[in-house]
Amino acid sequence: MTGTVGIALAAGLLSALMFLSLSEGLAIGLLLTYLAPLPLLMAGLARGAAMAVLAGAAACLAIALVSGGLAALPFGLAVVAPVAVIVRQALLWRTDGSGAVEWYPPGLLLGWLSAMAVTLIGLGAALISGQAGLGSGGLERWIAASVGHGLDLLAPTLDAPQRQAVADGWVPLFLALVGGSWLVMILVNTILAQGLLARWGHNRRPTPAYARELDLPTWLGGLLVAAAAAGALAEGDFAYLGRNVAVVVLVPFALSGLAAVHLWAAARPNARMILVAVYGVVFLASAWVLLPIAGLGLVRFVTRFRPAGDSGGGKEK
Repeated sequence: MTGTVGIALAAGLLSALMFLSLSEGLAIGLLLTYLAPLPLLMAGLARGAAMAVLAGAAACLAIALVSGGLAALPFGLAVVAPVAVIVRQALLWRTDGSGAVEWYPPGLLLGWLSAMAVTLIGLGAALISGQAGLGSGGLERWIAASVGHGLDLLAPTLDAPQRQAVADGWVPLFLALVGGSWLVMILVNTILAQGLLARWGHNRRPTPAYARELDLPTWLGGLLVAAAAAGALAEGDFAYLGRNVAVVVLVPFALSGLAAVHLWAAARPNARMILVAVYGVVFLASAWVLLPIAGLGLVRFVTRFRPAGDSGGGKEK
């Protein structure tokens, strides 16, 4: 028991320190903040959901003591809550008719995280609208004003046309940028945590074959259609939220498209060079290059590229 508490406290304090490093002005503060979920995920995926919750509570307490109680709230919502969900779901397993162990599919786990990203966007929009007393269409105007104020503080050397150009690029999909970045952050930390644990021999579940097993839940396609329809047909805040939710929901489809590229490249003798070229284009070119990749993921989703006899792990039961 003492060892368990000690591990939870160590993981929680390390996560809190990484989360707070940005406010301390450390040179690598941004990177450390990005990796703040990693200690909690490693503790949870190695020792179970109770360990993840205990470590998360320790991190929240440390942040509250250093920066005040309110500072722990965003950490709890954006880090501890998804970590608890990931660990609980990832460690679920069952046996099939032959007695073989089936672990919770990564596609369903990605669906959970996508739903949490959409929920966080909705909560953020509701809080902004409630506190600012915004009317119809006021959410986008409020975000535009906030982005403009942020540019005044962070990039005061920009002239008015440059500032307007940046704002025009950010504001229409600002919530999607925040939600999509959060989703990618949690995914990167999860994959990294599982990889490190597997390397050190402390993993509870085997590392999934992500490319082959990334079968998205059916409801995610329905959510994409509904969000896109709202963005195209609704007005005011509903249209703004619809567009942003649709873009966030495209993220798992883009990942599914990348998984399809991996499967295709694996059958080629120059697979490594193909993947280096693909990721080079993704990281160096405009973010719009993700659209055709997401389109490939949509094709994979609709046609259900799965091995013959698969039980359909992409459907939540």
